[in-house]
Amino acid sequence: MTNKNKNKFLIIDSRPYGLFSIFLHTIDNIKWAKDNGYTPVVRWGPGRRDPNHGRAGAREASQRGHPSFVTDRTNFLTDDKPPSWNNTAGLKHCQCLYWAEEGWRETTNPWLYYFEPLNEYSVEEAEAAEHDVADIFMAGEFDFDLENKFLIANLHSYEPLALWQLLERESEADLPHNEKYEFQHRKRVSDVISENVVVRKEILDKIDKFHSKNFSDNVLGVHVRGTDKKLEYPHKALPISAYIEAIQEYVDNNPDCKIYVASDNNEAIMEIFKKFGSKRVFVTNATRMQSYLSADPICLTPSTGPKHGEEVLIECMLLSRTNHLICTDSNVAASALYINPNITTTYLNRKHGK
Repeated sequence: MTNKNKNKFLIIDSRPYGLFSIFLHTIDNIKWAKDNGYTPVVRWGPGRRDPNHGRAGAREASQRGHPSFVTDRTNFLTDDKPPSWNNTAGLKHCQCLYWAEEGWRETTNPWLYYFEPLNEYSVEEAEAAEHDVADIFMAGEFDFDLENKFLIANLHSYEPLALWQLLERESEADLPHNEKYEFQHRKRVSDVISENVVVRKEILDKIDKFHSKNFSDNVLGVHVRGTDKKLEYPHKALPISAYIEAIQEYVDNNPDCKIYVASDNNEAIMEIFKKFGSKRVFVTNATRMQSYLSADPICLTPSTGPKHGEEVLIECMLLSRTNHLICTDSNVAASALYINPNITTTYLNRKHGK
């Protein structure tokens, strides 16, 4: 056996959710792997909805709403636990929403559609190794103390991100941005992203070209998450007017700013264009739903696929280059804030109590 196969591998699978839900899940796993002496490789393809499924105590923790009931800290797979790839009987594997059977960019692994490999090891080498595990939840201690969390706030589900509890806390309102615990939290995640994730050059070139053409010294980023957001508990979709009100407040204080809008729907974008004008507002070309309250986001429709994933990635990376971000609790917005921890925010969930 070669030295390669003597490594301990963590194989990071996909889940059947939006691009930045599985991106953050992947970042969480990369951090765990580096902390625990594993070599991470990403295998975005068929994956489990819930990597917690089958973990000792996880079901009771979910039912009772407290991670202290979880007894399996590592989620390592042994003979008496459900295997990660074949999964538990009756629990269906679900394909990555951006996967294409014919492949894209000469690969069938959606991670590689958009990003460079994490290291020199392939998925096949990891699968052939003597010691590999797949997918974990890294959630700090079995409690709700945000200061021992990396990304997720509890172990019994993947929500909420710790970020949403930290943004714009009243207790830190008077502190400079870089002295807030929120900033420290975002910086830790940002370091893992910058040290491990490289966007493919052909995509980065598109981002840089758009940035050079459209950005100014002061750009307000706005991420409007509509469509099925209205169904999410407890944070329902806000009316478009809540975004426009927040934009107007920023514009009043920054009259020379431009506004970059990223959204999953055209209705919200058009309302912002009507209010603030095409000389100030700009967007990327992307496939979007027409209505703010459309039943499904693009990723759950036939219009999804590799190209849609690239469009969302470009939007997120551009949001990460803005000066200030108006958003709700979306994984696209969260990822932009993690990629660039220096961005300040108007967190509409906090402002509107949603």
